[in-house]
Amino acid sequence: MKMWHEARKQEKKIRGMLVDYRKRAERRQDFYERIKADPTQFLQVHGRKGKIHLDASVAAAAENPAIMQGQKDNLIDRFDVRAHLDYIAPVVSKPDQPATAEDDVLDMEERSMNYERYRVLAQNEFLGG
Repeated sequence: MKMWHEARKQEKKIRGMLVDYRKRAERRQDFYERIKADPTQFLQVHGRKGKIHLDASVAAAAENPAIMQGQKDNLIDRFDVRAHLDYIAPVVSKPDQPATAEDDVLDMEERSMNYERYRVLAQNEFLGG
């Protein structure tokens, strides 16, 4: 009698696991279908801080309202960053300075961003899309 109860308990446990796996597979498939449907919906933008103006006279000229207004063919304003998206300067570490914990954190963040950046492409290629 005790063996029957143990077998019944194991059977219930396995049945519950199968139901859980099936639900998880359905959720995973829905998630991948949403990603495959419109990748631009999951677009993320990451950046890092940088100095805008190194020279005080350049900063004063940029704040001058007459610089950008008055030109009808100019389609951007002084706060529009699209003009600077063609080049992002690489972060250069100095070889004479030892690596710090902050550098390790930045390296892990960069690896994490690269993973997220290319994850959808790899998944879509694997799924044949």
